Order: sequence, then C-alpha cells, then structure tokens
Amino acid sequence: MFVIAAVTMAMIAILSAFNGIEGLVQNLFGTLDADLAVVPVSGEVIPNELSATISAHPGVAIYSAVIESEAIIRGNGITQICSVIGVDSNYGQVSKIEGAIVEGVWGKSFLNEQCICLGYGIRSEIGVRSDSLEPPLMSLGAPIRGKRLSRNKEKAFRTLPALACGTFSINADLDTRYVLAPLQLTRELFDRPDEVSRFEIRVAKGWTSEMLATDKEFLEALGPEVMLRTRAEKHKFITQTNRAEKWATFVILSFILVVAAFNILASLTMLLIDKRDDLEVFKAMGMRGRDLERTFSIQGLAINIIGGAIGAVIGIALVIGQDSYGWLTLEGSVVPSYPVKLALIDVVGTLAIVIGIGGLGSAAMVRFLIRRI
Repeated sequence: MFVIAAVTMAMIAILSAFNGIEGLVQNLFGTLDADLAVVPVSGEVIPNELSATISAHPGVAIYSAVIESEAIIRGNGITQICSVIGVDSNYGQVSKIEGAIVEGVWGKSFLNEQCICLGYGIRSEIGVRSDSLEPPLMSLGAPIRGKRLSRNKEKAFRTLPALACGTFSINADLDTRYVLAPLQLTRELFDRPDEVSRFEIRVAKGWTSEMLATDKEFLEALGPEVMLRTRAEKHKFITQTNRAEKWATFVILSFILVVAAFNILASLTMLLIDKRDDLEVFKAMGMRGRDLERTFSIQGLAINIIGGAIGAVIGIALVIGQDSYGWLTLEGSVVPSYPVKLALIDVVGTLAIVIGIGGLGSAAMVRFLIRRI
C-alpha cells in the first residue's frame, strides 16, 4: 500500500510540475501577444482597412494595430540589429507588456512619438539607462524599399531619431531581440502608411479565442487573404514539446506502478498459499470458489484504492502547498518558486491507472491462483 501511495503522489506532483512549466512558458513568451491575432496568409502585411471589420464584431473587446520588421538601432556608439514592433496606444490593453516594464513608463511612449521601449538585453548591450529625466538619444534605421544596398549604400537606409524612454524584461530571448515603438514612428520608418503586420485582439467576455478563431462569419468578413491565430498556436512547438515530455513521464511512472502492482500480487500469492488449509475448510463448509475469488479480489482492490487515495491526497496537498507557499524556491530565476498547476485530468488519470493496473490485475491473478489451488 505504501508503494502505491508513493507512486501515486509522485505522479500527481510531477504532472502538476509540467503543467506549471507549460503555464510559465506561455506567460513568458506570450507577454507580447494578445488572445488572438489577425495575420496575413502570405506575405508580411495586411491592409489597415480591416480595422473596421474587426471593431464591428461583438467578440472583439479591443484591438491593436501592429507593425513588425527588422531594423538597426544605434546608440552610445554601438550599432545592433533588432526587431522593431510598432504598436498603438491600445497595445497595453491587449497584451501583458505593462507588467514587464522595469524602467521608465510604458504610456510615455505615446506622449512622444519618438519614445521607444528597449528590451533589457538590448539596453544592456548598448549601455544606456531609460529611467533618467532626459532619455538618451538613439536612432532607428531600416532599408528603403526599392533601393539596392550595393548601389546606394547610406542612401538606401532611412534613419529616424528615437529616445529610449523605457525598458521591458520578459526573458533572455525576447529581451535581446525586440524594441517597442509607437505605430506612427514605425509607419514612417518602414514606409507602411496604410498597412500593418497584424492586428492583436483581446476577446470580449463570453467569447474565447478558439470561438472567435472559428467564427465563419468573421472569417468571411475578413477575407481569404488573412487568417486568425491564437496565442497557443503561435507557441505551438513549445507547448507540444512540453506536453510530449509530460506524457512520456506519465508512461514511465506507469511502468513503475506496474512493478508496484506485481509486489501486491506477490503478497496476495503468499497469503493464498499460507491460507491454503483454511480455504479447504471453507470449501468443506460449502463456500463456493466464486466467493473465495471475490473475497481475495476485494482485498487486492482495496489495497490499491486505499493506497491510491492516500497518495492522491498527499500529492494534491503538496501541489497546493507549493503553489500557495512556494516551498521549493528557484534562486536567480524569472519566478521565485517552482511553478505547479493542479489539473483534474491528471488526478483522475493517475487514479484510473492505479485502480486499473493494480486492482483489476490483482483480481485476475487471485482468480487464477484460487482455481489452481
């Protein structure tokens, strides 16, 4: 029973840890993303006129126009390649960017069209501070469409002044790649006066991103040149990798549970052999073989059910405790404690394996042994 309880507890705790890691990864990589995005089927841009269709749909609470492209940022005598995301004033309401600001003020970027928000990695590489009263002067440069670099060199680039008014920090990958800038600045920089890269959408109450993404009327109104992509679809590879690792671990722990179930079978076998004479007495008194099978089968099933229940209670308590109090800490990490998330399907699946393999297996073995004896 102790082995069954220990394995059950471990399965629930480990599966909850995978759930927590998946949620953490989605939060980290999804900070710059909204619930849903309208993106081009092919190419890099879509017409800005689609904003009227998007705002008219009841499932859209608010949306933000976004322009994203590669550029060169210069400051403090250092030049670096980055990805510039041009956003409007609604972007803070459709994404979680405001919670990632570590220096400066996010809203200041829309009071001054030259203000940009640097990723912490880019800010550290260039060596500037964005929390001063006078933001350091920088510049953004991008190739002018239609001009060849080999012929025009410097004239092939459009360069605009910018002020480092803020810094955001999400994770090491995003912090070293992205710069946020006002939409009007990026329209001029990339020469996209009537086009955007995508529309980020926050869905309205009563709707989910999946419901809106599969709304046929909405898709028809947007036209065949665009498609809808949820946050989960954008980070599909990371999510699928984590889930594959989770279920692989589940299978491995299930095999350990099979070994534990064999220990129970061995104990029941020794019990049957030890009680062999008593079984003969019961038979002589008129007890049927079916009743004997039921008696010992219930005993094996009870061991698994009680052990599984005890393990489930302890496992759930450990997960809730870790989530509430953060017993297992992570020094120098993006989160103070190891992330966990309890899921009902994990608990039910674990108990089903415990009862299915242990309980039914022991019942079948008992029936076989009694008939042999």
